[in-house]
Amino acid sequence: MILVNREAELGLLKSGLAECAAGRAKMIVVEGGVGCGKSELLDTFTEYATEQGAAVLRGMGIRSASDQPLALLRQLLGQVPGWVPSEPGVGEQEFGEALHRLASRSPVVVCVDDAQYGDSRSLHHLLQAAGFTRSARILLVFGDSLHLPRRDPVIKTELLRQSNSLRIRLGPLTKQGTAALLAAQGGDAQDRPLVDRLHFITAGNPLLLRALLEECRPATADSGIADKIEPMEGGLYGQAVLASLYRSGPAALELGHALAVLDEPRAHAILPRLVDQPSALIDQNLQALTAAGMIAGTAFRHQAAVATVLADLAPDRRTALHSWVAVALHSAGYPASVVARHLLKARSAAQPWELIALRNAAEEALAEDDAVLAIDCLELAHEACPDPVQRIEIKMRLALITWRTNPAAAEYRHLPELLSAMRRGELSPTSLGMLGKLLSAHGRIVEAMEVLRLSEDASCDVPRPVPGIHPTIASMWVRYGFHGVDFPDSGQRGGAAQGPASDSGSLVNGSVPGIPLLRKSAEDVLIAAQDWSGSAESFLEMCSLTDSMVAPVCSALKALLYSDQVEAAAQWCAKILDEATRRNIPGWQGVLAVVQGMIALRQGKLEEAVASASMALEVVPERNGSVLVCGTSSILAMAYTEMGRYDAAVRLLDQPVSQDWFDSVYWLGYLRARGHFHLATNRSHAALSDFLRIGNLAGSWGIDHPMLVSWRTDAAQAWLQLGEPSQAQQLLDAEVSQEFPGYGRLRGITLRLQAAIAPLTDRVQLLGRAVEEFDAGNDRLELAKALADLSEAHEALGNQTRADLVRRKGRHLAAECGADPLYRRMAAGGRNRMVAADSESGSVRTEPKPGVDLTEAEYRVASLASYGHTNREISQQLYITVSTVEQHLTRIYQKLRITRRQEIPVDL
Repeated sequence: MILVNREAELGLLKSGLAECAAGRAKMIVVEGGVGCGKSELLDTFTEYATEQGAAVLRGMGIRSASDQPLALLRQLLGQVPGWVPSEPGVGEQEFGEALHRLASRSPVVVCVDDAQYGDSRSLHHLLQAAGFTRSARILLVFGDSLHLPRRDPVIKTELLRQSNSLRIRLGPLTKQGTAALLAAQGGDAQDRPLVDRLHFITAGNPLLLRALLEECRPATADSGIADKIEPMEGGLYGQAVLASLYRSGPAALELGHALAVLDEPRAHAILPRLVDQPSALIDQNLQALTAAGMIAGTAFRHQAAVATVLADLAPDRRTALHSWVAVALHSAGYPASVVARHLLKARSAAQPWELIALRNAAEEALAEDDAVLAIDCLELAHEACPDPVQRIEIKMRLALITWRTNPAAAEYRHLPELLSAMRRGELSPTSLGMLGKLLSAHGRIVEAMEVLRLSEDASCDVPRPVPGIHPTIASMWVRYGFHGVDFPDSGQRGGAAQGPASDSGSLVNGSVPGIPLLRKSAEDVLIAAQDWSGSAESFLEMCSLTDSMVAPVCSALKALLYSDQVEAAAQWCAKILDEATRRNIPGWQGVLAVVQGMIALRQGKLEEAVASASMALEVVPERNGSVLVCGTSSILAMAYTEMGRYDAAVRLLDQPVSQDWFDSVYWLGYLRARGHFHLATNRSHAALSDFLRIGNLAGSWGIDHPMLVSWRTDAAQAWLQLGEPSQAQQLLDAEVSQEFPGYGRLRGITLRLQAAIAPLTDRVQLLGRAVEEFDAGNDRLELAKALADLSEAHEALGNQTRADLVRRKGRHLAAECGADPLYRRMAAGGRNRMVAADSESGSVRTEPKPGVDLTEAEYRVASLASYGHTNREISQQLYITVSTVEQHLTRIYQKLRITRRQEIPVDL
């Protein structure tokens, strides 16, 4: 055994031996906490004494033998050379005579370890033997554990009262001692973070330090790995702590068990409630455990010790302790979250205060983004609560919070019970409102409308809204998933712009259901003005991401998306998704990733749409037919179809679907994705069937509005593919019967499809307008489709140069989007001519020379020229002369170092 950091103490013992050898009897007490190295010091000293020619007698106090008279003397006499007992047993006089005979020949060292467990008669006689003749060459050395109870406390007092006595107190190792022991075990003593970490865990207790070094030996062999020093439950370090507890006595062991259950560093005042011990004994044992390096304050120094000590407790005892701890902490005014952790482990919530503590703890946990603890608290509260009304409230909160971790689990674990309670008439108006928002958030539109009808019946005295654009939008949004929108009434916004009274795409029906459910909520800002995008951005700037605000945030993001503020929607969604990721809230990540996938599809970023939808599936472990999976499948199938990855799309669409999907708003997106897959694979009748089914469902659900469900343009494409232009025209006429914010994209799609029906001479003009709409809305995929049609129209009219210019731009956009079928369609149409043109002029420059900047006017001219517009058409659009256009083009050619308009970069 290597002794470190004990040079001074060993020197005192050697000095005592020297005095003994000189004829002066000496008594030394070596005291310290459990495991502090007393035995190692005594071993080293007795080896030294033996080398110096002293006769050494070793004994040890044993707790189980402490009530056996003269048990310790018998240990010692058995080591006296040549001693044979004259009769059975041993007496004090016989021992004293043998000891003095031995001292006459050489110095005698009598070393007794764990003297606090020695029997009283033996210890008293040892004191008498050493003190009887001060000139006897006898050195008594006692190892004594501090703070531990002893059978006869007078003995130690008497010993230390003697003038020839000396007390040596062993403290913990210093950091230098810790470093020395680390070096002796082959570690790097110069690694200060490692030394600090070892010293922090063990408090310098040699026993614990050696156990920790042995357990973590691979980690301590390298430098710079202090953070890897983590003992495990039941490992050598934990076992050393547990062994030290047992060595400290039954009272200390009982206290240690209570401290492991409590696991609070500053809870001294409540300990008398947990252990049946006098306060003085509790204090004594706390000092003992502190001196032994096991605890700091009232908590173990490492969780591995806590886990090991807890494992030593019988399950029933541990449960009872957790119950007592919960009561004690609650009475002492500790936070609900602290109390709840013990209630959870005790599975106890029978008392009203326990239910309150669990519910409060859930909210405190949510404030720290600990949704798992919040769910655990509410599940126990729901399980134990006897009041049906409170159980429903708790279940509602559970459903909302579970959305943080797993939206699918929130659906199948909690919503069925809430819906059953609703149908039994057990929900209050407030609970109905909460359930409506939950169902809307999950896209379960049929059930949400059922709640809205019940809510309206329960609040018939609420004023009706004035029909107009705002109530119309509000109704659409709430039913689609834009939850909690307030409605204006005649006293608030009577001047709202009036929309169409009624038609196939209008939702105004004189009364919008669910007004009390949605009144005075955060999303009111989204419909407070005609500027949807501005209102949405203002809302996003001022809101925080909380359980109640996730759905409104998604509403605001979709408001930006549907009002053609696609780039703003993408930026805000990325920012908010990043926050949800940093806070490690997978449910919110999944929901926001679905929105991000929708935005990416609108941008024509097909690979990003796939990545976002895939991420939504990855962060939600349990799916079980969730409607969230329906939403992600829709995005993936649509993206795969546009990319030409039909095998991937068909794998998705061939999967069996959950019955719950059919009543979800996400089902409309699924049908639309499947319809476009059918269009792409020339199954026009199947596509038409899906699109018309969307129309039927949207009409029955009250969301048949082109902003939300553009099924008419989709069905028109199917009719065109079937060779029925008149049927397509009827649908297109109905689609453009009203305008709304974000109408530009839909108008562009409608214009592109109308061009396919119109005479050849009108197509260029219609497609040109469509290109402008898509360009303004940053919809690159639809823009590429319009350019493909426009190039073919120019070609049909014999305008080959224009056709090639437009096709070149369209091909570039299709390649950027990853729309392989569209790219191949345009490549096939113009490959030979483009190759010839490229050969004629050398390599066509596709990027402007770095550092070259065009003025705003030059950029506008260059952009229009790249679309194939003539100089006269450019002059008419920009209200400048043809000569000015020519001057701009000259400067553009010079700056870009090109010679003709066909070389203008396509991504300018």
